[in-house]
Amino acid sequence: MAEMRAQGTVRGSKVLGAPGKPPRPRPELAEPEDVADPRAPRRVVDYSLQRRQALGKLVLTATGASENLDPHPDLLRAAKYHGVPLAEKCPWCAGAGMVLLRYVWGDELGDYAGRQHSAAEIDEMAVEHGQFRVDEVEVCGECHWHFRRRSYVLGDGVPRAARRARKSDTV
Repeated sequence: MAEMRAQGTVRGSKVLGAPGKPPRPRPELAEPEDVADPRAPRRVVDYSLQRRQALGKLVLTATGASENLDPHPDLLRAAKYHGVPLAEKCPWCAGAGMVLLRYVWGDELGDYAGRQHSAAEIDEMAVEHGQFRVDEVEVCGECHWHFRRRSYVLGDGVPRAARRARKSDTV
């Protein structure tokens, strides 16, 4: 019988009546986290030392060519239309065109991960989601300097399944 089955099947095909693969287990949700205020940043990572180091490298090379001066066009477009103006001047060109962008990341966000949001939208999201990361990026519209200023976690600590974008949210 084994010889007959081996001759009559093609590698990778399923023999009728044979048991299929067991279903993959669903990923487990993380344990709830005790969070006093879901809008208060926690696990903050400040990138000011790397920023100072990147500026030092630019000054040392004095070529103007740097990964911090060659941003993706989408980042420049987001900065132009959605950036929040900063009071401080650009650390590279001393221009006044510095803006701040906030991007959100997390498994719970589903299709909403990787999008840029305003501070008010992020405050709303903090009470709707268990945990997500916010990256703050500064961008200069004049010389194209850009740098991730800091990263932090928000949310109420109660894990939830990933959300899917509604048809009206997608473009």
